[in-house]
Amino acid sequence: MFGGWVLAEESNTGSRGVRENIREKRQEIKTNVQEKRQEVRATVHETREEIKTRTREATEAFKKETEQRKEELKTRVEQKREELKTKVETKREELKQRLDKIKDERKKQVVERIDGQMDALNDRLLKHYLNVLDKLSDVLVKISTRTDKAEERGVDVAAVRTAVDAANSAIVAARSAIETQSGKTYTIQISTEEGLKNDVGKARQALHKDLTAVRLVVKAAHEAVRQAAKTLAQLPRPTPTPEATESPEPTEDE
Repeated sequence: MFGGWVLAEESNTGSRGVRENIREKRQEIKTNVQEKRQEVRATVHETREEIKTRTREATEAFKKETEQRKEELKTRVEQKREELKTKVETKREELKQRLDKIKDERKKQVVERIDGQMDALNDRLLKHYLNVLDKLSDVLVKISTRTDKAEERGVDVAAVRTAVDAANSAIVAARSAIETQSGKTYTIQISTEEGLKNDVGKARQALHKDLTAVRLVVKAAHEAVRQAAKTLAQLPRPTPTPEATESPEPTEDE
């Protein structure tokens, strides 16, 4: 009996030791898991902060580049307009000389008036198109800003980035077309009094053709910005909370 009691006591002591070892192992595993979770949280936090810093810097650079391009283009266009004034004055004096062969004074006045109207139309439409591109650039900046915020949330924004780059390139192309067109004037070549209407028509057609080409590249820029806004709208939205409201959709100007 004594021997049996000793064996039982040894068995109980061994069981307690095993249980202690299991508890120690469990605690060790629990501690390791907690430490790993903390490391992961810290890494995720650092990664998010890095993304925020990078996207904010990229947004600021994009804004500055956009504003710089606006100002540089306006300066170049103004220079071309000043240069154009001299060309227009010379052209009108030459037109008067060419009109000497026309006997009908009323026809002369009509031709001179049309000549001035063409230059005025070219200037007015180019100013309008520049304003349109300025608005499109502002919309594109808003799209880029919202794209950055989506990326900070971990959303894949590669498609939006591609669309924004395409829209930016389209705006640059349209600005270049406007700059080129701003230095143009149109000369009415006078042949005969009978062919006067046809001579004026040729100059008008040349202006119309060039302005149509500019309008098309501006329209392409508008469409590219619209596509960027559409791609942005397709990104998954964050779940709204009582404290937070969603930003409005970027508007599409002309």
